[in-house]
Amino acid sequence: MLQQGRSSLFNPNTGPHTSVVQVYLVPQDRRTRSQTRIMNEVRPKILKLFPGVAMYFDPGGIIKRVTSFGSQKAVDVEIYGYEFEKARTVIKQVDAIMHDVKGLADIEVSREENYPELDITVDREKAALLGISETDVANAVLFSLNGNGQTDPIIYTDPETGNEYYISAWLAEEHRKDLTALDRIVLTSRSGEAVLLKNMSAVKFNAGPVKINRKYFQRVVNVTANPVGRDLGSIGRELEERFDQLQLPPGFSIRIAGQIAQQRETFSGLIFATILAMLLVYMVMAAQFKSLVDPFIIMFTIPMGLPGVLLTLFLTGTTLSTTSFMGIIMMLGIVVSNGVLLVDYTNVLRRRGMALREAVVLASRTRLRPILMTSLATVFGLLPMALGLGVGGETNAPLARSVVGGLGVSTILTLFLIPTLYVILEEKFPRKSDPTAGGGETGIPQIAER
Repeated sequence: MLQQGRSSLFNPNTGPHTSVVQVYLVPQDRRTRSQTRIMNEVRPKILKLFPGVAMYFDPGGIIKRVTSFGSQKAVDVEIYGYEFEKARTVIKQVDAIMHDVKGLADIEVSREENYPELDITVDREKAALLGISETDVANAVLFSLNGNGQTDPIIYTDPETGNEYYISAWLAEEHRKDLTALDRIVLTSRSGEAVLLKNMSAVKFNAGPVKINRKYFQRVVNVTANPVGRDLGSIGRELEERFDQLQLPPGFSIRIAGQIAQQRETFSGLIFATILAMLLVYMVMAAQFKSLVDPFIIMFTIPMGLPGVLLTLFLTGTTLSTTSFMGIIMMLGIVVSNGVLLVDYTNVLRRRGMALREAVVLASRTRLRPILMTSLATVFGLLPMALGLGVGGETNAPLARSVVGGLGVSTILTLFLIPTLYVILEEKFPRKSDPTAGGGETGIPQIAER
């Protein structure tokens, strides 16, 4: 369904020369293509039908606006600077670079130049003598062109029916198009005399930006775009490299914001959280095993799942995002639990007096079923999410794909790597018998922890 919206009502930086067409997709369970895929397929066809018309495609949705800090596009480049003329030069340079970078589409500049406007320059000395302020002049012109219905409505009550009516008056259409008619707008002085607008101000047509955005008390221009077939990380790095080569005028700066900045900040926090979690897990296992080597053997299997994660994301065309990174953290926890099962039971067999290699083989054979059951149950439980089934599946699919891919590879490597590493370290740093420990069930002396 197509709906043409009143763009000037929702976006002050547009006017009668622009329009918005909203496309409503059927529910996700009734279509096979994602929203982004549909938009990427429709874009070249629409642009081909209307050559010379600037068109921008936005995915829409409140979630997109939140993750992009209010913008509907993922890539947002902020240009800070005060002077308009110098800003135009910088904007053109940034716009040219973004058009040259592969993987960007719907490149749009927030500041629209050469927009028709009406400039009224008030002679402040004359206005002050007449007791008329600039606000009075602005209101008089506004009422003449747009009426007083929105700012200062006149309410008329019918004495017979009691019904209220809003009365609004403004210049006729032929006078609103006539510049000389605006000169004859009447204002009232402090003494109550009628004063023509042309006697205290100059009215002329001009062109310029209809809106000036500010951020951090500075003028800012946003150049936004949508990524197509490329991850945000590589796009951000290439943009920074290209922007660093620009010779910016004094007082101007360029900053990459939007989802790229948020992704970097989130990744930094997730990396710190991952390192902290691994450290805490190591400390807990060291206290439990009373050894520094056994936790190291278990923790050594954590990186083994990363190749599976990267391979799965590559095969499914999924980028390394915040959601997929959270899946990596989940996968690490499951891998650690599998390693604990294997190492703990190996230590139990060793304390019972079993030989090193026999204990490792028996522990691996005995714990094979619990490890496979844990991993397979997790993988099959996450398969519907990994396939993106159901409403919201596109959002959670990267998390499930990271867990499934990483767990599938790490489980296999865990069954081979942990026993091998356990034997190598045990032979190089053998455990010593604890003379104070009593015998176990078989009467064999206990083995002290490393």
